[in-house]
Amino acid sequence: MKLVRFGPPMEERPGVWIEEALGPGRPGLLDVRAMAFDIEDYDAHFFSRWGLDRLHGLLAEKKRVVLPAEGRRLGPPVARPGKIICLGNNYADHVSEFDAKRPDRPILFAKAATALIGPFDAIRVPADAEVDVEVELAAVIGQAARHVPESEAMACVAGYTVLDDVTDRKAQRANGQWFRAKSRDTFCPLGPFLVTTDEVPDPYALRLHSKIRGQVIQDARASDMIFKIAHLIAYASAAMTLEPGDVLSTGTPGGIGSARTPPLLLRPGDEVEVGVEGIGVQRNRVEPA
Repeated sequence: MKLVRFGPPMEERPGVWIEEALGPGRPGLLDVRAMAFDIEDYDAHFFSRWGLDRLHGLLAEKKRVVLPAEGRRLGPPVARPGKIICLGNNYADHVSEFDAKRPDRPILFAKAATALIGPFDAIRVPADAEVDVEVELAAVIGQAARHVPESEAMACVAGYTVLDDVTDRKAQRANGQWFRAKSRDTFCPLGPFLVTTDEVPDPYALRLHSKIRGQVIQDARASDMIFKIAHLIAYASAAMTLEPGDVLSTGTPGGIGSARTPPLLLRPGDEVEVGVEGIGVQRNRVEPA
């Protein structure tokens, strides 16, 4: 399944994307709330109460409520996750482009949930910022995880989505603190889809890419990760409880704009594209903050 949330910001409704639901080239959105009043949103309650099983049942019903997808805004596919956990230096080529040392354990940091925007919303860039994009494959947690062994960790994943870890390099250099540099409003485009694990047999076979002004800057496969998803879940859950709906992003590959000569950074008027093969593609215009 491809889970989506559609509608105006802060008023999104849960849905399921159905290719050609209304005919050739006409995708539709299963209006989940119209069919199941108790499914309010794709949040911790939904994932912890077997919500994905409920969706399978709704899709199988003969009288489905399906809306045209065309012209509808898509929001982040997860409703205000309790945690957005990101990973630094998890691709060897990204480590080398910063002349950094290959980590011997995962480098975890957080992004604020208030940075979340939809996959086609505008990224707003302050005039004095030096802003990069970072395409990432993100796992969405489907069940609570605490001290989970690596051998059982993948059972905690509900599905996968695309996260753009937008970063102000100038702010990051200023004091070495990543949280502020990565948590400005609009600095976390997420989606368009949350693709359930049954449709992603091998997440490491997926290809990631990003473009600025039509120029490809990142092109890699998830198999190039230093620390794989199961290890990340085990490592993080040894210190904190991962809750349903939490987002665990797995790091970005090399090729980022700030590491180029001259740097290729975001400026108002740009269009950014980031995508993960089989998961989805985001396109965001850049506007002044």
